[in-house]
Amino acid sequence: MGIFCSPRYAVALGAWFALYAVLLVVSLTLIDHNVVTAMPQRVLVGLAPMIAGFGILGVIMREYRAGDELQQRITAEAIMFAFGATAVITFSYGFLQRTAGAPDLSYFWVWAILGTTWGIGTFIARRRYK
Repeated sequence: MGIFCSPRYAVALGAWFALYAVLLVVSLTLIDHNVVTAMPQRVLVGLAPMIAGFGILGVIMREYRAGDELQQRITAEAIMFAFGATAVITFSYGFLQRTAGAPDLSYFWVWAILGTTWGIGTFIARRRYK
């Protein structure tokens, strides 16, 4: 079975994403209801979901390293495509903000773009090696 397909990977990734969701809801609830008011604590509580983010990164890296050479190559090409495409898209939007008055967007959009282009890059790379 290839990288990002094993049941062990899916369970581990799912568990970390579940923890992320819980930490995110708790974090935002504490901050939105002013339970946490002092800035140092707000920063810590606001970043709490990133604990799970590092867990997700660890699972992905472990699964990548467990893959064979072809799967690693496909993944690397997909990530390179995603990096380049995300750079072109975000820089283009930045120029539109500066020159055409496009509205400001949250940095959360960068991950949405990166994740989408990673999926597209994976599709392209897999077709190339079929």
